[in-house]
Amino acid sequence: LLSQASGATYEGLQLVVQRGLEQVTYTSLCLPDDIRHRGMSNIPNYHYRDDGMRLWEAIERFVTGIVTFYYGGDEAVSGDTELQAWVMDIFTNGFLGRTSSGVPSSLQTVAELIKFLSMVMFTCSAQHAAVNNGQYDLGAFMPNAPSSMRHPPPREKGRAFLQHFLDTVPEVATTANILVTLILLSSQLQDRRLLGQYPEERFTEVEPRRLIRAFQGRLEEIRDQIEERNYLAELRYNYMNPQETENSISI
Repeated sequence: LLSQASGATYEGLQLVVQRGLEQVTYTSLCLPDDIRHRGMSNIPNYHYRDDGMRLWEAIERFVTGIVTFYYGGDEAVSGDTELQAWVMDIFTNGFLGRTSSGVPSSLQTVAELIKFLSMVMFTCSAQHAAVNNGQYDLGAFMPNAPSSMRHPPPREKGRAFLQHFLDTVPEVATTANILVTLILLSSQLQDRRLLGQYPEERFTEVEPRRLIRAFQGRLEEIRDQIEERNYLAELRYNYMNPQETENSISI
């Protein structure tokens, strides 16, 4: 569907992904660092930041409890060969060994492990929800995000008129194809697993179970805060509501 509805070929999409990957850094993946780096700490009514930081802090607190329960100190982290192999695999195959990305190829301390796991959890849950869940809401009105153009954009002011615009944006069949794609991407799966839900019950010890309950309780508080704000808002921002945020990227 993407190749049929997009102006880019498969090779073109690969080039876009390649160029995008070149811009990805560890800083951009860690929300507190990313917000500071982009100078967005004090922008008012920035719901992505506000909701995202609540989720990041909840995830980080949960990860801290789990990590410190299973790892007695820095030596346990640096000496965990399976953990180190996992991190190296992500660095090598996920980030193509790019040291310029700042993504670590090994972890030596408990603090480094907590930050790395928080980044992974946040990226696969809250960050994905923020990027994915609103695609249909924003793209259903095709001029908001046309998937292709039939003519180059105008280069001079005052030379573009309604008919030129209509001749440039995608025609009906192409628009229908991209809308189907957006519907599929934004739809909720019947067997979805929300952030903080672990039906497999892999954790059997008392302390990890307590940490999971505390994590779930904090997520419920964040849900209530978001829904209270949305109730009074003219334009709702619900994409990072824990009630709409899955544990992982499952599309």
